[in-house]
Amino acid sequence: MRWTNFLLSLLLTAGFLVLLLVPVGPATFPLGSFLDPFQGFWQNAFSGEEKPDPVIPLSGLSGKVEVVIDERDVPHIFADKLTDAAYVQGYLTAKDRLWQMDFQIRAAAGRLSELIGVGPDSAVLNLDRTARRKGIPWAAENTIRMIREQDPEVYALLEAYSNGINAWIDQMSPADWPLEFKILHYRPEAWSPYKSALLMKYMADMLAAGASDLEYSYAMELFGRTYFDLLYPEYPYAPDPIVPAGTLWPADSTMPAPPAAPASYLPEGLAGVSQPFGRTPEGIGSNNWAVAGSKTATGKPLLANDPHLGLNLPSIWYETQVVVPGMNCYGVTLPGAPGIVIGYNDSIAWGVTNGSQDVMDFYTIEYQDATQKAYRYADGWKQVEIRVDTYFVKGGAPMLDSVRYTDIGPVMYDQAFGDTDKPLALRWMAHESGNEIRTFLELMRSRNYKDYEAALTHFVCPAQNFVFASAAGDIALWQQGKNPLRWKEQGRFVLDGSNPAHRWQGFIPQPHNPHVVNPAQGFVGSANQHPTGPEYPYYYTGGYDASRGRRLFELLRQTDSATVEDMMAIQQDALSTYARDILPLMLAELDTTVFEDYSWSAYRALKSWDYRYDREKEAATLFHFWWESLMTAIWQDECEQEVPIDWPSWATTVRILRDSTEFKFYQKTGSSVHYDRRRLVNETFDKLVGQLSGDFPTQSDWNWGDRKGTHVRHLARVLAPFNRMVVTDGVRHVLNATDRTHGPSWRMVVSLGDKPTGYGIYPGGQVGHPGHPRYDAFLDKWSVGEYYQLWRMTSAGDRTGTVRAAMTFQPST
Repeated sequence: MRWTNFLLSLLLTAGFLVLLLVPVGPATFPLGSFLDPFQGFWQNAFSGEEKPDPVIPLSGLSGKVEVVIDERDVPHIFADKLTDAAYVQGYLTAKDRLWQMDFQIRAAAGRLSELIGVGPDSAVLNLDRTARRKGIPWAAENTIRMIREQDPEVYALLEAYSNGINAWIDQMSPADWPLEFKILHYRPEAWSPYKSALLMKYMADMLAAGASDLEYSYAMELFGRTYFDLLYPEYPYAPDPIVPAGTLWPADSTMPAPPAAPASYLPEGLAGVSQPFGRTPEGIGSNNWAVAGSKTATGKPLLANDPHLGLNLPSIWYETQVVVPGMNCYGVTLPGAPGIVIGYNDSIAWGVTNGSQDVMDFYTIEYQDATQKAYRYADGWKQVEIRVDTYFVKGGAPMLDSVRYTDIGPVMYDQAFGDTDKPLALRWMAHESGNEIRTFLELMRSRNYKDYEAALTHFVCPAQNFVFASAAGDIALWQQGKNPLRWKEQGRFVLDGSNPAHRWQGFIPQPHNPHVVNPAQGFVGSANQHPTGPEYPYYYTGGYDASRGRRLFELLRQTDSATVEDMMAIQQDALSTYARDILPLMLAELDTTVFEDYSWSAYRALKSWDYRYDREKEAATLFHFWWESLMTAIWQDECEQEVPIDWPSWATTVRILRDSTEFKFYQKTGSSVHYDRRRLVNETFDKLVGQLSGDFPTQSDWNWGDRKGTHVRHLARVLAPFNRMVVTDGVRHVLNATDRTHGPSWRMVVSLGDKPTGYGIYPGGQVGHPGHPRYDAFLDKWSVGEYYQLWRMTSAGDRTGTVRAAMTFQPST
């Protein structure tokens, strides 16, 4: 018995030791190191009142840098040299956001499998392979090489920023590592300028990786030309472009002539191939605008910007102020890159929205033989460059992947990835070497319109709508990016990699990019709609929103004597132009003679609705569920084939329903019952009533904010306990485009003048550590539409705001 007890105790002890030492769970951390009282998660508790040393010596600084941390944890950096300011900016950003910076770069580089234990066919490994086969690391390598060789000032800035990050990393012990490093059981890596270039490509991937080449090719083959044009029009519905109609375009513009139309838009050998990466949901986007002094209460311009991106914790933005001789700039930056991306100084303000062009084209590749070392081009052959990628998979053996690079770009899909007999090479504008850091540096220094205009010329990808306003009274908007010169419809369908006429024909001259300066209407703005009308002399295509731009310009045309509060109200506007356009028709089609009490309740709520997706509105829930059911009834059976096809947009669906009582796609596949608009509308309304009566039996359960369920998710999806759920107004097709997982990532309003005043907020907190009491400090105010007045300090001794800490960085001896 004594030996039995001893052996049982020994086995239990051994089992407990294994549990402590062996990685467990989806996050794969060893429980022992995680629970270690000296280095584990216990060390990540914060009181919120930590006081840094008043004097901090750092090797690598050339002079003194003074920093004030305000009550919202925003660092205000004062330096004599920009490189010293960048060094300290890197140090402080790493202090608050090191894990976020590291994780995002690993995602861009295709290295997430190193952190999360996965199998050979896992979704994480596919994400990694997608990132590398798109050529993101390759493009970043080329970009940083170009900057190092051609722009010493920017490269020195990136080096100083990297040195500051590494100074923070070097002084940490394992006990100091952010919590996520301990949970995922890995250590921080040194930063480098290459990683900042990767971050820029990560943003290009987020904003300029939308392509429907395969889906449109399938749709053309399935539906034919007439129905394709009807279902996927390039200008779907009531366009109100960024550049006003009637603008004169350059007389010297030329668009290349198209080659002969192909016999088939779907090359043989592509049947069954689909893109393994998702696209940005329709309607998720951003807004920006500037109002001239002739339409404001102060007589000076107002500028507003609210970029809509994924709602993450830690948040995508980091607020900061950078002051050096001749420059005092405040705004938000991307953790991992120096400078300020959106902001203002003494003289100007600027903001961005996504240009939304499709700058990603797929080309079929024909290899010369089984060695796949050469591919056809015209009447000859070109050699490929083979790059072998190694994936270090946590808990498994390394995996090798040979990727062939053509003069088009990497072969993204083949039998090894995508399982296609017809390999597809990718031509993507993000492969071009741009100098976006130079653009932001020059914007930070800009004093006037000419400075702003010159700054934009360095920006390549992702194309952005840069809105501008100056204290001198100018307003402007340029859609800036390097855009391919194409013949009409080039890039909408899969292209032939062997045909020289299918290659990009060059690039649209930068001065010919869409832009508008001081228009007679007294405002400029964008909401991801078309930049121009069809009269623009160059061809472009993309995924453009057809609702928010209409509503934005409608409100700006109505606004005179505008105030900061008016700009905030526009950012919060939740009126759906789609609902306003289509709901009266839907209600008129209902057969009310068969209604029962529940149907009448829903009908009356919809009848009295003001078309606003406010959180307390019951009718917003009713319309949204009804509309999605109607969309499904029309499109699902035709578009969800063996290979998925893009559903026609909301805008196209509204137009078809308004124009047609009878339509081919109303009919349900395989049904002998005749379906017209009236039958579809009534059946889907009955379905809505049945769903709500079962799931939400009382009318108080219909509130839109509760039903939508906006999630601000931790950046590592496996760490769901760090998510936050909030109740908000809005939906993806209104100006306040807050969806379940996307929304305004930064709201900013700036009043220009002798002393510019800014207001802003983002959904999170400056300190990116889950154990910190101010981890999500701004989230509740953001969710109800409140703002902070931004404290742009005039000097390091300015005490007009509240100071949490002040410190001096100086060169170590």
